[in-house]
Amino acid sequence: MMREKSIGKEVVFTLLTCGIYGLFWFMDMTEDVGILANDHKITGGMALLFTVITCGIYALYWYYQMGQLLQKAKYDRGMLVNQNNSILYLVLGLFGLGIISECLIQSEINELV
Repeated sequence: MMREKSIGKEVVFTLLTCGIYGLFWFMDMTEDVGILANDHKITGGMALLFTVITCGIYALYWYYQMGQLLQKAKYDRGMLVNQNNSILYLVLGLFGLGIISECLIQSEINELV
């Protein structure tokens, strides 16, 4: 069930649980974006598994891919798509600011829900 999520709550729970809740949030965002973009190639569990197996390298690809899929979802809904945030998400992830990328991704998901 896809619903709008409070970004502040997601961040606070992630910090309070030392990142464990963030793993569930990661999987949930993956599922939500897949539904919004009608792209079910990868599930949240698979994305998490690939991230763990590759010691986080897959997460960088994930950031980029989420930007691409969100752009597709907006385009499919007839929304004005004036910028692609894929590179922004990737660069933030490269500099260890993945939580900011996740907040931005959740913000875009909330716009589409």
